[in-house]
Amino acid sequence: MSKSDRPGSLKGRYGRRLEISSSGNVPAGIRTPVFAARLLLSALRERPALVISAHPHFAPAAAWLKRTLSIPAAVSAYGVEVWDLPRGRVRRALGRVDMILPISNYTRGRMEAGIGIPEERFRVIPVTFDGERFSPSPAPAGLRQRYGIDPGDRVLITVCRLVVSRLDKGYSRVIEILPRLLPDFPGLRFLIVGEGSDRPNVERRVRELGLEGRVILAGYVPDEELPDHYRMADGFAMPSLREGFGIVFLEAMGCGKRCLGGNRDAAADALRGGELGILVDPESPEDLEMGLRQLLSEPPPDPLELHARVSRCFGREVFREKVAGLLAEFGLV
Repeated sequence: MSKSDRPGSLKGRYGRRLEISSSGNVPAGIRTPVFAARLLLSALRERPALVISAHPHFAPAAAWLKRTLSIPAAVSAYGVEVWDLPRGRVRRALGRVDMILPISNYTRGRMEAGIGIPEERFRVIPVTFDGERFSPSPAPAGLRQRYGIDPGDRVLITVCRLVVSRLDKGYSRVIEILPRLLPDFPGLRFLIVGEGSDRPNVERRVRELGLEGRVILAGYVPDEELPDHYRMADGFAMPSLREGFGIVFLEAMGCGKRCLGGNRDAAADALRGGELGILVDPESPEDLEMGLRQLLSEPPPDPLELHARVSRCFGREVFREKVAGLLAEFGLV
């Protein structure tokens, strides 16, 4: 069951394998209660062997089904929505379900400390990525031309939404460091893929720093073009502060690109504590500058080797094994 997807889009992707129910065609103002009602009615009717809530906001429904119908329940947990969870229905419900499924060890640690749930109630299941789509390959020659990037230019890329309420992604910090890097890397370009409400602020700061042409705002990029944007770059940089995991790190590494991330959030999980990439303190301009210089000056990793390493850690087969292990704990395989 899905709250916000439209039934047609889900049936087109999964209809042959799964029974689909969604509320994406319900007006937004009443979508949440309608979806919750449908969830409870479906469970009452079908009595499933396990309920997995993919968002903690619906943990109260999962906990009610466990208490009332003895249906085992698990709840996924991603990032900021559970790190500093206030006391209330959701927090109480998370303490009552059978299992919590954080996507990172960082989120598990924050929940252990903040909510007091014991370690044995967690099963960390990291996100995965499509290793066939995000794989090393030459980028189309015309892609650099689209953005006015010369063949010999060095390109840093980040992929994120430009949202005023989520300034923790770190693109603004990279922009502030660029003037220090340009004397040593004169052909450097910083390509930001993503759109959002913070774009006017970014454009204004770029003008103030005289970085027109150096910072390139690509805006929205269709999914089918995203792998080639990673391939065009020399490295990926997202020194975030509040990242729940960061699938973009996996996608970039899948395309053979070394990544730089922040050491204060779950980017450390995605980069395996620095084993797969460079970790910096995102709040230290000096540390960030050193990390970016390392990213730009060190020999790049072998693309096929990096793809193989990230696939061994986070590929779809690994994800399937973790999910199978979860189901086995509930006696379902």
